[in-house]
Amino acid sequence: MKSACWLLRSALLSSAVVLVAGCSSGPSLTTGSLFGGGEKPAAPSPTDNNTPTGRALHVGTVSARATKCGYNFDAASLRSNYLAAEASSGMQIADLSKIEQIYDTGYRGVLSAASQDPNYCSSQRTSEIKTALNKALAGDYSPPPKQIDQGGGVFGGLFDQDVVGDTGPKFGSGDWWDAQRDNKNP
Repeated sequence: MKSACWLLRSALLSSAVVLVAGCSSGPSLTTGSLFGGGEKPAAPSPTDNNTPTGRALHVGTVSARATKCGYNFDAASLRSNYLAAEASSGMQIADLSKIEQIYDTGYRGVLSAASQDPNYCSSQRTSEIKTALNKALAGDYSPPPKQIDQGGGVFGGLFDQDVVGDTGPKFGSGDWWDAQRDNKNP
C-alpha cells in the first residue's frame, strides 16, 4: 500500500513539474524537445506583408490614390525612388522587373477604379492617403500590417466596405415609405 501511494505521489509531482515547465517563460517544453526532435524556425506571420511584392503593390496604389485625389507630388520620382531602394537591397534584375510590373499594375488598377467613383476622395480616405504618401515620400515603403480578422466566420468582413454616406431618407421613416410608394430609389 505504501508503494502505491508513493508511486501516485511521484506521478502527480512529475506531472505538475511538466505542466509548470510547459507554461513557463523559459525554453519551451515540446514533444520534440523530449524525444530528440530539433526545433524548426517559426513560419512567417500570415499578417506580414512587408515583402517586395507587398511593398510594390502598396507604394503603387498609394501613388495612384494620391494622384486621383490631387496631391501635389512627383509620381514618377516616387516610383523611381522606390525601385532604386528595392534594387539597392540586392534584388536580382529578373525579380526587379517583376516588382516593377506589380507596381505598375497596382497603380493603373487603382487609378482606373478610382476614376469611376466621383466620391472617392472622402475626408477619411484623403487623411489615410496623406499619411501613407508622406511615409512613402520619406522612404518608408513598408505597407501597413494586415489586420487580423476578429471573427465573423467564413463571411467575416465581406460587407465591410467604404460607405460614402446615406443621401436618402432614413430607413423606415415617413419619407422613406413615401419614396417606396412612388418607386423612387431612397
